[in-house]
Amino acid sequence: MILKRGALTDHYIEDERSVVMVDESVLGLSPIATTILEAVPDGRRVSLDAVTEHVVSAFGPPDGPQSAKDLTRQQVWDLVAHKVLVLAEDESTLSDPISNGDDDLSGQAGATSQSALRSALHHLRSDAAGAWTLPGPVPSDAFVAAARQHHVVPYLAAHLDRLDLPGQARSELEALAGRQRAGATLLAADLRVALEALDAAGVRALAFKGVALASQAFGDFAIRGAGDLDLLVPPADLAVAHQALSRSGWRPAIGYPVPGPSWGWRHFVRTGSELSLKAAHSDIDLHWHLVPTRGTFPDFDTLWSRHEIVSVAGHPVPTLALYDALTHSAGHAAKDRWRWMRSLVDVHALMANPHTWSGADRPLRHDQLLSVGLAAREFGAPLGMPPVIDLAAGRVDATLLQRVHREQERTSPEHRSYAVPGVNFLLGLRAASRTGNSVGEAARLLSASVLPPWLARDEPSPHAWVAIPRVAIRRSSDAMRRAAPR
Repeated sequence: MILKRGALTDHYIEDERSVVMVDESVLGLSPIATTILEAVPDGRRVSLDAVTEHVVSAFGPPDGPQSAKDLTRQQVWDLVAHKVLVLAEDESTLSDPISNGDDDLSGQAGATSQSALRSALHHLRSDAAGAWTLPGPVPSDAFVAAARQHHVVPYLAAHLDRLDLPGQARSELEALAGRQRAGATLLAADLRVALEALDAAGVRALAFKGVALASQAFGDFAIRGAGDLDLLVPPADLAVAHQALSRSGWRPAIGYPVPGPSWGWRHFVRTGSELSLKAAHSDIDLHWHLVPTRGTFPDFDTLWSRHEIVSVAGHPVPTLALYDALTHSAGHAAKDRWRWMRSLVDVHALMANPHTWSGADRPLRHDQLLSVGLAAREFGAPLGMPPVIDLAAGRVDATLLQRVHREQERTSPEHRSYAVPGVNFLLGLRAASRTGNSVGEAARLLSASVLPPWLARDEPSPHAWVAIPRVAIRRSSDAMRRAAPR
C-alpha cells in the first residue's frame, strides 16, 4: 500500500492533535492520525511499512493482540475514506484482488470470503432484519477483495448500516466506493453530452447497462460502479450516430472501420452489432443491435416504442423497458457464465420489481431462466412474484450451483475474451439456434468468422469482388502466423 496526501486546503497542529480542511469539510484528527499524516509529507509517496515504523517510533508497539501494521492500516483507511490520504497505486493494481499487496484470495481463504460475500448479499437482497455479521474465520481484507472482484463495493457501501463489519473493512469500502462514485459521475456527465449530440443529429438512442441500469434497478446511478457507456441506435442511423459522437470528442477504437462507401464498413455493419469509441474520460460501446444474435431480441423500433425514462445524476435518460432490461441482463449474465455476483444482483433487483412482469410479452429463454433461478437461489425468491421465478429456481440443481461457485471463486475482475479460436463462433451458433432464422444467423456468423471485420478495416475498395480476396489473403496469413511455432 503506497500513500500520498489528499488535497488539503489547510492543516493546523496543536498539542499532538491537528485539524485539516478537505473539500470544505473541517476534520479533527487524533494524535495517531496526526502522526500518520506527518509521516506522509506533501508531494511524497510513502509505503504503509514506513508509516507504521513512524507510528511505532512515536507511540511504541501496541499492547493488544493486533500488530502495529494492522492497527496503522485501519487508521489509514479512515483517513483515506475522508480523503485526507489517497492511495497512490495504479487503479489497475487496486482492482485486482489477487495481486493487490496484502490480499490473498487463494485456497480456503478465497472460498470462505466468497461464501461470506454471497451471505451478505443475500441478507441485503432479502430485506432481513438486523445486521449481517462477518464470520470470524473470514479476514476483513479478504472480504473486501471479494467485493472488488465481483464489482459490488458501491452496493455494499450503500448499505453499511445493515452490515456489521470491522472498522478497516468499512473504511476501505467507503473509500473505494467514493472513487467509483466519482468515476460514475464523470460517466453520467459524458452520457448527457453523448445523448444531446445524438438528439441534435436526429438519432434516437437508448442507454442500457452501466449508470442507466443502476438508476433503473436500484435508484442510484453510481451503485454499480464505473465502466463504460452502452448506447443502442437504429441500424439505419449508425453512420450519423458515429459522426455525431466523433464531433463530440469520441474517436474510433483501434481495429474498427469508419463509416464510408467501403465494402469493409458494409461488411462490418452487416455482420456485427457494436463498435467502440474512446474519449478522455469514457468509452462508448455503440450498438445497432442489442446482442450479436439479432433474432433473440426485439428490434430497435419495438424497444423504443416501450422505452422508459430514468434519472441519471438529475438528467432524463431513455433506457430499456423493465422486462427488456431483465431479459437482457439475464442473458448477459448467462453468457458470462455467472462469474460475477453483480450480474446476479442486477437480475434479482429487476425480477423483484412487480412492474417488470407487467411488461412481459415473451417467455424467458432457457439461459435467462437459469439466471433468474440462480438469482432466486442465491438471494431469495421475492414474495408475490410470478410462478416463473419458482419454476426457474427449480431448474438450478446442486451441480450447476457448485460449478457457478467454482467459477466465481477463480474469476478475474476483468472481462476477458476467449483465447481459443472459434469459441465465439460456436457460442454464436448456439444462440442462433434459439431464433426463427437460425440459417441466416449462422451464415452471418460464419461470414464474420471467416472474414473478420478487423482485417477489413483498412480495405478501401467498395467492391466485394475486389475486397473479399484481399481480406481472405490477410486471414490466411494471420492464421499461419498464429499457428507458427514460437
